[in-house]
Formats: sequence, structure tokens, C-alpha cells
Amino acid sequence: MHETKILSEWIAGLRLEDIPETVKDHARRFILDNFGCQIAGATVPWSRTYYDVITKTRSGTGATVAYYGDTLSPDDAAFLNATFNHANETDDTHLKSPTHPGQIAVPTAMATGEYGDANGEKLLLAVIAAYEVMIRLSWTCSPHLIYRGHHPPVGVGPFGGAAAGSVIMGFDAEHTLNAMGIAGSHSAGLIEYTKTGGSVKRMHAGIPAQAGVRATMFANAGITGPASIIEGEKGFCKVFAVDYDLSRLTGGLGDTWHMLDNGLKPYSCCHLIHAALDALDEARGKQVFTPEDVVEINVATNSVPILSHIGSIIEPEDILGAQFSLPFSMAMRLYGASNGMPGGNGFWDYLKVDLGDETLRAAARKVKVVVAENQSNWARVDEGAGIEVKLRNGDVVTADVQFSKGLPENPFSDAEVNEKFHYLTDGLLPAGRTEQIIDAVANVESVAHVSDLAALLVAPDSSGRQAAAE
Repeated sequence: MHETKILSEWIAGLRLEDIPETVKDHARRFILDNFGCQIAGATVPWSRTYYDVITKTRSGTGATVAYYGDTLSPDDAAFLNATFNHANETDDTHLKSPTHPGQIAVPTAMATGEYGDANGEKLLLAVIAAYEVMIRLSWTCSPHLIYRGHHPPVGVGPFGGAAAGSVIMGFDAEHTLNAMGIAGSHSAGLIEYTKTGGSVKRMHAGIPAQAGVRATMFANAGITGPASIIEGEKGFCKVFAVDYDLSRLTGGLGDTWHMLDNGLKPYSCCHLIHAALDALDEARGKQVFTPEDVVEINVATNSVPILSHIGSIIEPEDILGAQFSLPFSMAMRLYGASNGMPGGNGFWDYLKVDLGDETLRAAARKVKVVVAENQSNWARVDEGAGIEVKLRNGDVVTADVQFSKGLPENPFSDAEVNEKFHYLTDGLLPAGRTEQIIDAVANVESVAHVSDLAALLVAPDSSGRQAAAE
């Protein structure tokens, strides 16, 4: 009992000098990766729509909108930056839970940090706190949140945003507890988009980020919240997950850092699809074959709910549907004809793909997704996929990928983190800016004002900026 209180006391007492260097290293790479997602994500059409709505109907100052440069109230800036962050399914994932901590941790820490004139050390600490809170809460309820139809980031995200804000504002344990209590009343998120599509999922980071900042501001003004918002009889775990394990929430707090289990995404689609994409690459490495050689591809995943999450849509009607369609994403990779981010499933690939291309649709119809008969290799949500490629000549090529590229068991190198950042931002920022951001994040503790870092994420005014957004 009293898990919310224990968590709040931990947040209030967190100090950067007590955090292992490896955790700080991971936080820096996640900050950089999410900055890249924000900059690129700001240019997609639906982000421009959200941007137009917010800037036309909202006002205020205190925090900067990435890429565009407007200054808005911190909750509205956090909403837009988080929406940009998650705009095209490229942001990091704690797949074991599963949740997307960076899309909320980084924008909320930046918005409250700029509003509160924090420095880089405080920003780094706030990001680490937010990651740990979000991941621990999602893991406490895993896999029951997503299996019951909740999108975990929208449910646990307000708590992460409140944790970041509490660190930035220097809250004591009581104020932090109230911020958490208020945050819980903002929890939401449904995943019906995996069945019938729709673009609302694009703001599933913006909703909790805005909520986390607001919870911080309300707690600072003296508003109070229930002290048992997580573990209580009518609290988050019992209402949202029904089945849960509270020992995961506070067990090893301060010693075990779940951020180290977080993974980066090389492909701009649901992370549960990534292992199958890597398995296709592995199969093509074993035997050369063309898309026309393929008769059928069988993909084994690890559970009926996961099959439902990524195997329901065969011929998507919109880009989000494609990003949650394992069959169509496999077809894109089959015709991408190369490995890595540009291999058919990168950020820009999903934006330009012709969803009506009958060649791709026919290839998608060849992909069958099933639950593995022997699930020993896929015992957890985050553990991989196996594929079987049947060829016209009668050959059958198999491949089994337990941990996709970017997960902690198969991590990006520092060079690959920087390569992805370049891939996302080159051409959108002035010459030299990308390297300037990389250097600033690598030395984030030396940043005197978060506003200086926020300014680096803004593109210069030009007709090219509007054209990119369109």
C-alpha cells in the first residue's frame, strides 16, 4: 500500500549525482532521438492541422513550439511538441510494458523547464524521473492495459509528465503527491485505431503531455489530488488494468532503472512489427529472392491480442493503418529491397507510399499472421517473431528474430543514434544545426537555460518550411 506516496517521495528526493552514468547516457540518447522525432514530425500534414488549431485558438507564452518557433503556454507547447514527437510512429518504446515514454517525458520536461527557466542538469533529471515513472506504471499493469484496449502512453503519460514537472518546479513530496493525484484524473486512451484506423492516435502523446504539465501547474497553485490514485480501490491500476502487480511499481526503486530496458525505433511503424521486418532481412540474407518469387510469408507472433493489434489490417486505407498493418509493412519492406531505415519502412517511406498500389496490396495478401504453436521463444510481449517464406521454386526460407534492432538486447550504437537523427532532420534545419543539437544534447548538463536548447529545434522562417509541412 501507499505506492503513490512512495513514488512521490522518490521523485522529490531524486538527485542527479545519485544516478548511474549509464542511465544518464541513455537519457541523453533518448532526448536526442525524441528531438529528431519532433522536428521531422512537425512537417507531416496532420501535425500542421494540430498546429493550426492550437495556434488559432490558444494563447500564452512560456514555452517554444519545436520547428515553428511560436511561444505558447507550457501545456499547449507540450501538447504540440508531444504530438509532433509521436506524429509518425518513430519515437522510442519500452516494449516490455509496452509504452512510449520519450514522447511525453521529453516534451513535458522541455516545456516546464523553459517555463521555469531550468538548466540542463534539471532537464536531464526531469527526463529520467518521467521515464522511470511511466515505465514502472506501465510495467505494473502489463500486459493488461493494452490487452484490454487501453493505449498505455495515454494512461500512464500524465503521471510521467507530472513527475517531470515536479522535478523542474522543485516540488517537495506533498506537492509531488498532489501533482500525481491530479494527473490520474487525466488518464485516457483507446486503441480502436488498430481496427479501423483514424488519425486521432497522432495526438495520443499530446493529450497526456498537456495533462502532465497542467497537473504540475495546478499542484503548484494548491490544488490537491487523491493520495492513492495509483493503488486505490478506484485508482488507476484497478480501474484500467484490473490485473496488475504493484511490486513492479516500487520494487528496486533507485537501484533498478527500467529506462535501460527502453528501445529506439529504426522503422516508423508499430514496434511489434519490427522483429518481423528484421526477420525478413535475415531471410533475404540467407537466400536471394525477389518479391515475385514469394508465394506466401507466414509470420508467427506471440499472442492473440498482439496478433489482433498488428494483424487485423491487410489493405490499409490510411497511413496509420499501414503503420499498424504487419502484412502491408512487410510488403513495403519486400519491395524496399534494402536493409536499415531506408529499406522501405523509414519515416519518409510511409509518407510517400501509395496505399492503393495493387502490387503492394497483393504482396500484403500473401502475408499470414498467426500465433506461434510453440511460444517458448515469444513468452513476453517484446520477444520477437519468426517467419517462413515460401518461394515459387519450392524452397522455404525461415528466420527467427527474438529482439529487433534498437531494443536493449540489440542496441543502436552511438553512431547509429546520430545517423537516425541526421536521417530525420537533414534538409529541415540550417546547415550545421544538426551537429549543433547533437553536441548540445551530449553536453546537456552544461546548458545554462532550457530555452537555449529549445531555440535550436526551430527552423528559420522560409517558404521551404511551409512547403515541408504541406
